[in-house]
Amino acid sequence: MSKQSVKITLSTMLAAGLVAVAPTIALAGVQPSQQVKAATPDSNLWIKFAKPKQLVTADIQNASADVQLAATTLQGAYNQQQRSSRIYLFQRPEDEFWLKNAVPKDVKVKSLSYSSTDPNGALEALLKQYGKDIKGAIITDPNNQDTVNVATTMAGIDDAMVITPSQESLVESYGIKILHDFRNDHLTGTVATYEWAVQNLLPKTTTKDLVMLDPTNEGYIRDYAVATKSFVFFLTSTDADQKALMDEILQHTPANTPIMGYIPNEGPDVAELSSQGHFLNASDFLDNETVWASMPSPPRLVQRKHPALDAKANTVYVAFMVSDGDNAQYVQHRMQNLWQDPDFGKVPVGWTIAPGMIDFAPTLISYYYQHLPKNSELLPGPSGIGYATAETGSNLAQFAKLSGDIMRRDDMSTVDYWGSADALDTFAKASGVPSISFDGPLAYETDGNSVLYGQTSGYISSASSLLNTIEQQATTEQPGQPLFLEPLIDAWNLTPTDIYNVAQQLVASGKQSGKNYVFVTPSQLASTMKDYYSTHTTGPSSGDAPYNPPGNIISNPSGEDGTTNGWTVAYNGQYSTLTSTQYDGSSALEWQVQDSGSQDWVSYYPPVQNGKTYTFSVQVAGSGQAFMDVWDGTEDIQTIPVKLSSGFQTLTWTGTIPANAPGGQNGSAPQLQVREAVGSPTVYIRDASVVPDNSNS
Repeated sequence: MSKQSVKITLSTMLAAGLVAVAPTIALAGVQPSQQVKAATPDSNLWIKFAKPKQLVTADIQNASADVQLAATTLQGAYNQQQRSSRIYLFQRPEDEFWLKNAVPKDVKVKSLSYSSTDPNGALEALLKQYGKDIKGAIITDPNNQDTVNVATTMAGIDDAMVITPSQESLVESYGIKILHDFRNDHLTGTVATYEWAVQNLLPKTTTKDLVMLDPTNEGYIRDYAVATKSFVFFLTSTDADQKALMDEILQHTPANTPIMGYIPNEGPDVAELSSQGHFLNASDFLDNETVWASMPSPPRLVQRKHPALDAKANTVYVAFMVSDGDNAQYVQHRMQNLWQDPDFGKVPVGWTIAPGMIDFAPTLISYYYQHLPKNSELLPGPSGIGYATAETGSNLAQFAKLSGDIMRRDDMSTVDYWGSADALDTFAKASGVPSISFDGPLAYETDGNSVLYGQTSGYISSASSLLNTIEQQATTEQPGQPLFLEPLIDAWNLTPTDIYNVAQQLVASGKQSGKNYVFVTPSQLASTMKDYYSTHTTGPSSGDAPYNPPGNIISNPSGEDGTTNGWTVAYNGQYSTLTSTQYDGSSALEWQVQDSGSQDWVSYYPPVQNGKTYTFSVQVAGSGQAFMDVWDGTEDIQTIPVKLSSGFQTLTWTGTIPANAPGGQNGSAPQLQVREAVGSPTVYIRDASVVPDNSNS
């Protein structure tokens, strides 16, 4: 039996799904250390490979898209054989860093020899060295971009590489057979192309994962897609026909199967795949994944814990949480650059990271643990083990348990959770994690042993906005109480230097205003809140007396005229009702919110003037959670959400209306708003006031 015939037999055995370790098969002319093995699923979720003894490098950073496609799929077809030597491709500048800092010392590294001035030099060197070890090539149809993904799927099944028609003669010159040419299939249209793939290829692919990948992204994680024999597609839930096919493909794999790569439309597509019981491991520009997945996983990782502080009055505790760590390609590239910043480590920061990398890229995540500043922490990005926003029922419980399990392996305490508020109870109970940072307004509360609290601002992409947001929120601090803030930092636009400069400015402004700023990690913020609220109530003291200050420019602050004149209900009242009533012995507006799935609010347009300073205030009581939002004409300034009770609580903010704010009392003009935080609250509103600061007039 020839070597080629043995390889075909082994490929046939493995094509069904990579569900078990194949027995070792001695191949003619191959030393025992070179014997081909099957890719095997880890005891957890991601397909892993055996550790190599040597990496052979080639640089395709400046190569054409066609060369990148051919080289990365050849890399996947060869590396999945798990011989002692593997291909490592330089695709971005950071790849040199990781070769030096994330490859074990006992793995040798050597470079392929070729002319760097030859556009095909790296590819030809790869074909010469490794072309004989793969079964053939699949040709894409240049008139149908989606065939790049379908060809990648077929290449995985057939242990082949993917090429364009212009490369046909080149690969044939190295003795590589053409196994399939998609120009002959005459496929047209995205849906029809992937329907063909579903019918002809899907049953032959692994059920351990799926890969969603833009077909114009012709390199990077395609090596892993080929090596794992994954089904590769790119469909969106925003198109009805594509959604139906997307859902059919998702049913190919069990619940809570990783989706590698990325999606066309983040919000709706993540919601769709998670509603079907799956999560996204964002990784479309993660490169050399067949190498990283071959590195041994440690049993667990360890990081320093930061004890709770004794929270003091007139003190603002700030935990900076950096976004996008769930994205493995961000971790490999952008995050690596951020950690070389000269001001890195000068301020406590919560750095999000993909916790599953302990299995699918263990030496990359280990680097971050080894170089984590003593004052900072690593925590999982949205929403635990992967990015999901709409899991429900048993799928949600399983997702939460998987998240809790891997967080304990990674020694993580706080999860950045982007699911729905309704899912928090299930997630907390099933995960058992110490604290959950919710991506939205949420007053502090506990659920079993878990602390739940809300991030106090969403993505902030400029240092000035970050500083302004924190300073504005600090003005909502209630007398005699500490304030706890967790702003979400946009990692693509802000750096450790930006964070450090903002922290310095806050300390300086705090000295002038009499406020003390203390910077902590997210988990330290959670434990500090837990200790504080074990002996204090959340939010302002209940039972505030009626308050209608002189100079109030709101004409109907409590519905005392028996109407709701001047007040507007969001969504034209589709999800809530507003009426005037009597409550606690005084006039009040009663706002009842139904469960809409969208944050609801009521608003009032006060006749403010641009450039003038005002104090906005409102008293709220009832059940559920709510907060005051001041739309100043250019941005939202939100008070921290409060748990409503039978007694009234006062929410307040003082600030200046921007000179460029829209005028009038409609549209985007400045507003005082009362918003729901979570659930379906019943809110009693009285003494809404907007009072000008006449000292600045």
